[in-house]
Amino acid sequence: MHLYNRGSSYYLVVNVPCDLIPIYRKKQIWVSLRTKDKNIANIRSLMILSKLEYQFLTERQKMSVFKNANIRFTLDYNGMPRPQGTSNYNDVQIENYALDFCITKTEDELPTLSKDFPTLQYYKNLHNEYVLAYKNNDFHLVQDALDIYIASHKMLAPTKECLPIFLKSFMLAYIQYLEMAINYLQGAELKCPTHLRPQMFSYEQTSSVFQAPYSVNTPAQTEVYKKPNLNLSELVKVYNGEASRHNVSKAQKDKINKRIETINLLLNNKKIRDITADDLQELVYLVQFLPPRLNKTEAYSNIKKIIEYGKKHPENCISDKTASDYIQNLKTLFAWAYKRKYIKENPIDEIDIPVFETSKTTAKYQPFTVQQLQKIFHSDFYSKHWDNNRQRRSFFWIGLLGLYTGARLNEICQLRFDDIQEEDGIKFISINENDGKHVKTKAGIRKIPIHQELIKLGFLEFVNFMKKQSPTKNKRIFMDLEPNTRGELSVQPSKWFGKLLDSLGLKDKGLVFHSFRHTVRTVLRNNNCPIDRVQRLCGWEGSNSLSEHYGTISIKVLADTLNEQLVFEGLNLSHLYI
Repeated sequence: MHLYNRGSSYYLVVNVPCDLIPIYRKKQIWVSLRTKDKNIANIRSLMILSKLEYQFLTERQKMSVFKNANIRFTLDYNGMPRPQGTSNYNDVQIENYALDFCITKTEDELPTLSKDFPTLQYYKNLHNEYVLAYKNNDFHLVQDALDIYIASHKMLAPTKECLPIFLKSFMLAYIQYLEMAINYLQGAELKCPTHLRPQMFSYEQTSSVFQAPYSVNTPAQTEVYKKPNLNLSELVKVYNGEASRHNVSKAQKDKINKRIETINLLLNNKKIRDITADDLQELVYLVQFLPPRLNKTEAYSNIKKIIEYGKKHPENCISDKTASDYIQNLKTLFAWAYKRKYIKENPIDEIDIPVFETSKTTAKYQPFTVQQLQKIFHSDFYSKHWDNNRQRRSFFWIGLLGLYTGARLNEICQLRFDDIQEEDGIKFISINENDGKHVKTKAGIRKIPIHQELIKLGFLEFVNFMKKQSPTKNKRIFMDLEPNTRGELSVQPSKWFGKLLDSLGLKDKGLVFHSFRHTVRTVLRNNNCPIDRVQRLCGWEGSNSLSEHYGTISIKVLADTLNEQLVFEGLNLSHLYI
């Protein structure tokens, strides 16, 4: 498989397996991806490749089932003589024709089948495909069968009004035939149908597929549940209410609840004991077409339309990592339900879960160049920062702290007045977990000397100014930042910085606030800063457990290192000095 750019669009080129060339009658399959964007082309190509591989598998199953290849190819009904004109058939006539179609296929084809596993597996897969299409009101799979039946019986073509009823009836007849084939291959006696099912049985209630005599429930085998049969939305609330999950944050529980509620919609609110492996297999396919932000109210009424839109616009769907998170949350919930006896078997163990691409070979973020830093810190925002708007002042200093500390955005935003400390005459910033603050890793707890450039720019004066303005209850330096529902303070400055970069023409997706962190590490490395000091200053865990020896580096040595080696040659900030 490879992509080929023809100028106007990318094409997916797939080599047909050697054993299938006689069937496809060509050595390669070319599919237009209808985009000039390589990233979008890659996403679409993966989806199409998955469908082609499924087709290849189906064709190989057919080869193992049908020894005579001629039975696999569609009859040329276009060459058959037929009467001219149309007829508006009534419902009774249509049902009789569909029943006759079902009986004929049963009598002609089923006795010739080999009762082996490949044949059974082929008919099961075919049955799943037709049921799924029927549920989606998609009857195109029987269009050829209907055309052949009408042509071979020399019937008038149906009118546009009755054609949909014809297709639906033949779809039901075909599903009924497939179920009889599965029953026959599993050992049931071959019997022709005496009537056509008026509609497909509700698979939430029962299934007409034959059960072997040894699997029929006996009193000893009858399943008695002590737990209620809940849908997934109800079940996840019980799961998150367990004592073992009391240490999980409310934000994390809300995220899981939202994902499971979406999955519950895709499963049509089925009860957990009624969810089959086929349901879950279909779900794994559909979840990748969800949008990144799903409006709950809209989803309740339009989940099918949302999925259809996602299929047509895969570039607007969730990432592979998020799709993987959805499936992982579902697997965890089913494993818990099995452990707590809500279900006797775990159907998710039977399905094939694809490996989602969750990593990239290239770095996600890029460091800033000196020219880009010059553009940022000589922008109007930084040149005109001294006004009475405290939030703008906060954004001003958050950017400079990112440049001269390499700290994470949330670490900066949650700083308190008592985090500005002094040791051996050196002013430093303490990154810690006191007073409910969050640090990503153990190595993230550290002391960062305040760079001499920050002192020249007036950072300490800014802290004292904010301290005088602070009410007694608010001890955060950047007190005007509002936390989101997860308690994170970094959302507002992150959006601000993104808009600032856009306004300056710095629209590369790899350039974000976190790029300051990559910039600091790059500059320190280029200036031959010892790796243990780089890790100590930026809060990275070393591969040789260097974090255990951080105490041996004095604050004075760290300050000298920072001031001497974190230097941006060509960046002039003198216009911001106080």
